[in-house]
Amino acid sequence: MSKRILIDMLPFQHSGGVGGALSFTKAVYDCLFEYKTDNVFVYGIYDSHRGIAQQYNLFEYAKSHGIELYDVSKKPLREFITENSIDCFYIAFGQFYEGINLTGIKTKVIMFIHDIFDIERCDNKIDYAITDPYKLTIWGRFKRIANLASGRYVKQAYNRYHDIMKLYAAENTISYTVSNYTANALKYYFPKIKKEINVCYSPLRKAEILGGIENAILKELVESRKKYFFMIAANRIYKNPGVVMKAFKRISEEYDVKLVTLKYGKSINNSHIDINYLSDADMDYAYKHALALLFPSFFEGFGYPPIEAIVNGTPAIASNVTSIPEILGNAGIYFSPFYPADLYRAMKLVLDNPSIKDNEIQKRAKEVTTRQEQDLYKLIKEILKWNQE
Repeated sequence: MSKRILIDMLPFQHSGGVGGALSFTKAVYDCLFEYKTDNVFVYGIYDSHRGIAQQYNLFEYAKSHGIELYDVSKKPLREFITENSIDCFYIAFGQFYEGINLTGIKTKVIMFIHDIFDIERCDNKIDYAITDPYKLTIWGRFKRIANLASGRYVKQAYNRYHDIMKLYAAENTISYTVSNYTANALKYYFPKIKKEINVCYSPLRKAEILGGIENAILKELVESRKKYFFMIAANRIYKNPGVVMKAFKRISEEYDVKLVTLKYGKSINNSHIDINYLSDADMDYAYKHALALLFPSFFEGFGYPPIEAIVNGTPAIASNVTSIPEILGNAGIYFSPFYPADLYRAMKLVLDNPSIKDNEIQKRAKEVTTRQEQDLYKLIKEILKWNQE
């Protein structure tokens, strides 16, 4: 007897190119194909109107794993599921399913929602314009402030989640998220969800350090043994790069240390090095040789980078909000994301005592990676489970 599974490939088309959604999706599918048997047929949903992520090629991945791709822009999703007798529809990133109504289908749906910070940031009146990357114009800042104050943003956010939450709360959907924090946030903002929300910690991608460093800038930095702090995704507003720039300007006046950012877009002084792209292998090198990761996010559903840092033996200086303390535990060096002086204090702690938190880092890295492996295995079993079992 055969089983037909439809898997969500839209994270491979995420405009950000690299991020938690894509890392999560690839880790789950890599594991799925390790356990899948020959009588399980896998289809993949994609949208030809979207682009392709930089890190992993959608079509190459599908071809190498025998995934038969289905273009959602050519045929309605409900029609495809019915015609192909899909047994299980796995949605890796529910936020991409705005406007898709599957009410009434009998197919088992396994659906993840990773965060709802579009709603949270409006409720907390956090103005992204204050900490936006350098290229936002004064007019752009004004529009953001006006839209936030008027309540327009929160209306847009709730409208966006209308169909998404109907599917998430449906009787035939097994609802998942990636942290206890996000599970509680979903219950808080959507009290009509009465069913259980399963928590599956986002699986860690496999270590990629195999050969030498590819990026010339990073290679020179590592070989010269220069001290540096590391921040990734510095072009994303909610990652809060502004507080890092303010704190580092002050730190660089006192210490001989560099700041390495990924995709900020420019350098703020001679001690700041901005890199546009790093491969998975180079990311691991960057973590391993850094003094510490800087992770000042306002919102996270899970938060990959702090775990990737401590797995590589590197301290994580992280904001003390949303899911981050839950995931990082006692291994974190915490600060308020609203205060540059507090980040400055945390950076000084590491500079003056590089081995700080060594014992906690090793312990927490083992705890979280064990939980990630266990949760991933349970998820794969659920995807492959026969409906009648």
